[in-house]
Amino acid sequence: MHKHPWFGLILMLMASTHALANLKLVEEKQCLQCHAVDKPSIGPSFKRIAYRWSGNPNAEKMLLSTIQNGTREGGGQHWSETTSMPNGWERPVVSNAEAKAIYRWIMGL
Repeated sequence: MHKHPWFGLILMLMASTHALANLKLVEEKQCLQCHAVDKPSIGPSFKRIAYRWSGNPNAEKMLLSTIQNGTREGGGQHWSETTSMPNGWERPVVSNAEAKAIYRWIMGL
């Protein structure tokens, strides 16, 4: 089966569009107020989060809960003793589908 020469470029553009859509979602849910993609801020960078949770069988469950509910309601302190992610009532509501999209975006960094 012969692949069209544009096939790889189309796949790259689709992946890039998907990543940009999820970055937009991260912006809309105010995640960037405390996190940055690749450098520490008030909270850890998304790349650091992906590195820390990579290969952990509990990563998806813990991060989905934290994305939706904050640190305390989302499963307790899991990064540092001094920084807590705001609880759900202090941030925009994040649906299950949105939390999964954010989780996949973070872990794909």
